[in-house]
Amino acid sequence: MKKLDEIMELMADEMQDFQNGLLQMKKMTDELNTRSIPISTEVMEKQLKFFFQKQQEKEALAAERLQSIDNKLKNAYILPKSLGMIFGSLVILLLTLIGYLSFEVIELKDEEIEERLTRSYSTYLQKNPEQKKAYENWLSNQDIP
Repeated sequence: MKKLDEIMELMADEMQDFQNGLLQMKKMTDELNTRSIPISTEVMEKQLKFFFQKQQEKEALAAERLQSIDNKLKNAYILPKSLGMIFGSLVILLLTLIGYLSFEVIELKDEEIEERLTRSYSTYLQKNPEQKKAYENWLSNQDIP
């Protein structure tokens, strides 16, 4: 029985301590509820300025990144430079080849015309022997150096 009495006493002490703790917590809660924390406009202004400053920094950083991307896009090539150089070289080569072949065709036409004229002169001179003699006399009278 003694043990039971001891346990009861301990339990009564614990309950008393618990009740004291509850009363103290209730008192502190009431104090907290009655106390008001005034928010001044200065604190709000400081917070707003800080927030706006952070926003401006973020916007400036974003604008800088966008400017960097824009510059990279302006300087970007659709085709590599080496491919452009190869294409330019091919164009120059083709123009040179076309010019050369055009020159050769014109020269060939001139030779062909000259050959036709020579043939037509020789057939004419064969058909007209008196003209041939007059032509030969004319040639011999010319001063050819």
